[in-house]
Amino acid sequence: MSDELPIAVQNLRKIWASKKIEMHLNQSEAAKALGWSQGAISHYLCNQTELGALAVVKLANFLDVDPSEIDPAVVSKLPNIRQLKITKKSCDITKSHTDIVYSRDDIDSFYVELNEVMAIENHPTVRLTGPLANPDSPYMKCYARLCLPSAFTSNPMVAVRLKKEKNLRFYLKAEVPESKTVHTMWAVISMHYQ
Repeated sequence: MSDELPIAVQNLRKIWASKKIEMHLNQSEAAKALGWSQGAISHYLCNQTELGALAVVKLANFLDVDPSEIDPAVVSKLPNIRQLKITKKSCDITKSHTDIVYSRDDIDSFYVELNEVMAIENHPTVRLTGPLANPDSPYMKCYARLCLPSAFTSNPMVAVRLKKEKNLRFYLKAEVPESKTVHTMWAVISMHYQ
């Protein structure tokens, strides 16, 4: 009967059998750690619930295996997300720092060239500088990656076009002007130098 099961379920069963002994746990303990019900784990193991990509990743992380060991095709089913490692902070570049930031590449976005020194509105000490200080520099340019606010909600900064203006202004998300003065607003996903 196990030959009729999807390969991902077959692999999960083998990994579960090995890991439950190695990790000294049962379905109830695993369910509690995963934030699931015990029945959910049982349903995945018995192929009563389809083993989707997100469940594969969550189970793989919990069982300390690569998700492709459970489902070899899982990568093609996941959203296009890159993991970026942050190793330093600008406030003290001499110390190591470990952080992970995830960047979604599947967001419908566009790039805007920043061709002048831009300040974040209401924060004259926070400036987007570097090559922008010399907009005629042929060596480096700065671009902002923007998208609709509903497509990317974890951004701290927004780009705003005010009514009766053509230029773009940058604001910290918490300090956006009143909506009656805003023509269009975009989430700032990232800044890129080239």
